Amino acid sequence: MSSNLDLLRSVAVLCVFFAHLNNISTGSKGELSWHFGQMGVLIFFVHTSLVLMRSLERLPRAELLTSFYVRRFFRIYPLSVSCVLVAYFFAERHWTIRELISNLTLTQNLTYSDSMVGGLWTLPLEVQMYFALPFLFLWFRSRPAFWLFVLWALSIPLAIAQPHITERASVIGYVPCFVAGVIAWRLSGRTRYPGYLWPFALAATTLIWLSANRAHDMYFRWAFCLALGLVIPWFHDLRTSWLTTAAETVAKYSYGIYLSHAAVMLIAFETLAHHSAVLRWTTFIFLAVLVPVAMYHLIEHPMIQLGKVATRRVPARKAGQALNPI
Repeated sequence: MSSNLDLLRSVAVLCVFFAHLNNISTGSKGELSWHFGQMGVLIFFVHTSLVLMRSLERLPRAELLTSFYVRRFFRIYPLSVSCVLVAYFFAERHWTIRELISNLTLTQNLTYSDSMVGGLWTLPLEVQMYFALPFLFLWFRSRPAFWLFVLWALSIPLAIAQPHITERASVIGYVPCFVAGVIAWRLSGRTRYPGYLWPFALAATTLIWLSANRAHDMYFRWAFCLALGLVIPWFHDLRTSWLTTAAETVAKYSYGIYLSHAAVMLIAFETLAHHSAVLRWTTFIFLAVLVPVAMYHLIEHPMIQLGKVATRRVPARKAGQALNPI
């Protein structure tokens, strides 16, 4: 994994983490928290598309679709299912079977169901976009990047129309964000600027979203994601340092952090609300570190490896054919 992308992913999850931490610790939801929380999600969308397009490059052509979808299943569902089941059996709220099934299958936006786990609302959008990414890869890998910009431009009117048609198709509103990550992939290999400038370029790009207003926020989302997709390819990787080491660690456990942080905050600051501040913050820090690490080593990583094993048995004849372009 690129150290630049590790930093990008760690920034994304920390934006969401600290936005929610500010909300729950202060008891109010301010504009700054909203901006940073939403920005983290948008960065995830661009990062996910870029990383998955690079992943598709490494998959055998003859089994590309099967390998991609199977690996995505083992990457996303085992951990999300585990968190949903914990919420179903241990949360104070009574969840219906319909809500449970919607959350287990990550189809909340299709069934108009509440998310049972904090942050889970974004996963249906990612999962639904997964269906398109392999086809975008096959279509655009040998075509000029110009056509991806055409696709991005054409996706804007569809995204604008989507809320007026059906909320079930909410993924369409974020298609420009995901396509921005595909653009970043297609522009790869244009590195020109030193890696130490990458954090500053990233910070400068975030100013686009931080200037957004809620009345027209989707336009800012699309512009920010496109700008981010255009900026990423131009920088060499950061040299190894304390920053890259920290970013790599946070990125490694980011999925667990994303799925567990809301529950950890509720336990520390609401369940223990009548206890001392020292106990609340000590509990929070302890669980915020322990839970994602445990989730990664007990569920996430083993399931990722199982997904790789499940797609590794490609017949020799097909493996040879996979070298031929489609």
